[in-house]
Amino acid sequence: MKFECFYCPTLQDGNVVRNNDGIKKFSYGDIVPSKTLFYNYGKNFAIYQGGDFFVVEDSVLKKSIKPDDLKYPLKLVFNKGTQLTIFSSKDLPSVRLLLKGENELEKELGDLFYLSIVLNRKIKSIQYKVMSELTNSARDANYMNSTLDSQTGDLLDELKEVESKFYTITINNPGLKENYLNYMNFGNKEDLFELSINKYFEEGTEQYKDYQLQNLVWESRPIFPKFKLDNLISSCNYKKFQEAD
Repeated sequence: MKFECFYCPTLQDGNVVRNNDGIKKFSYGDIVPSKTLFYNYGKNFAIYQGGDFFVVEDSVLKKSIKPDDLKYPLKLVFNKGTQLTIFSSKDLPSVRLLLKGENELEKELGDLFYLSIVLNRKIKSIQYKVMSELTNSARDANYMNSTLDSQTGDLLDELKEVESKFYTITINNPGLKENYLNYMNFGNKEDLFELSINKYFEEGTEQYKDYQLQNLVWESRPIFPKFKLDNLISSCNYKKFQEAD
């Protein structure tokens, strides 16, 4: 089964879009991505999709369930990440009418945080590849710069767009960083690799190949979300300060 609520943020025409293209289908008994860098559904919740309810227990997709058998209070997830706490069966009929759920701002921050990491990693990978492919005799500044510009230009523009959005949302919402950290509730040993959505992509996709590659690196050198988030905030603030100067 394919679920809308298990998604990956992408940047399309300057807008952050949540889509599940390439994310694999799940069967009963499968572990699902209940927590990533951009959402935290908890380990126990229900999914509402296509008029049906599905139960997730301890991050495992268990079964479909009839509305009368649901237990309250209920953590409900539907559409592309909308989260609600339902306290009574009387509230269920109104679920379809609700467009905004809980912790939406925190998830928006998470989307941008994730995209900044992905784009930075892609840019650094290209830079390393270009540098390693060029022989010492070919390493003149003009040639290297033109090669790097042609291969990273679009990615750098996207990164600038993401960082601008990140800066704006944090400036307009002063307590958002702490709210995001409280919402995500990262464990002391929970690192970026463990939270990766890429391992839930279909084999052969770019994202799954990236997961396999990172598996070789991050296992021996974990990177923790809070540390990375602080670096991004500092970087965005510094760049904006330089632009203003």
